[in-house]
Amino acid sequence: MYLAGLNMYTPQFAIIWAEYKRTFLGLAVTGLVVLIGVIIGIQGRMLAVVATVVGLLTSAFAGLTGIIMLVPWIGPLLVKALSLPIIWIMNGAGYFAAIFLARQGHGRAVVDARVITVVLLAGLIIGYVLGKII
Repeated sequence: MYLAGLNMYTPQFAIIWAEYKRTFLGLAVTGLVVLIGVIIGIQGRMLAVVATVVGLLTSAFAGLTGIIMLVPWIGPLLVKALSLPIIWIMNGAGYFAAIFLARQGHGRAVVDARVITVVLLAGLIIGYVLGKII
C-alpha cells in the first residue's frame, strides 16, 4: 500500500490522494468526457455509452465505491446495499416493464413505472441501512 512509507504527520489530503489518485483521475476523465460531449452536442445515449466505457476502463466506478466506503457507519452499508443482487434484479424488471409499456403506447405509465421502481429501490436501500444501524 502507498501508506506504508508515509509518516503520521502527513496531511490527510495527501494520504487520500496517494491512495485514490487513480480513482480521482478516472472520475475527472469521465467527467471531462461528459462535459465535452454536452458542449459538442453528442446524443445522450452515445454519451452515456462513452462515459460508461471510459469509467470502466479507468476503474473509476470501483474506486468511487471505495471512496463512499470511507464514510464511517453509512458508507460500507450503502455500498453493501447497492451491491445486493435483488436491487439489480428489481431495477432490470422495472426497465423491462417500461419497455413493454412503451411499445404498447402507454407513455405516462412508463414514467409512473420508473418512478415507482426508483422509489421502491430507494426505500429498500434506506431501510437496509437503517436496519443495520439500529
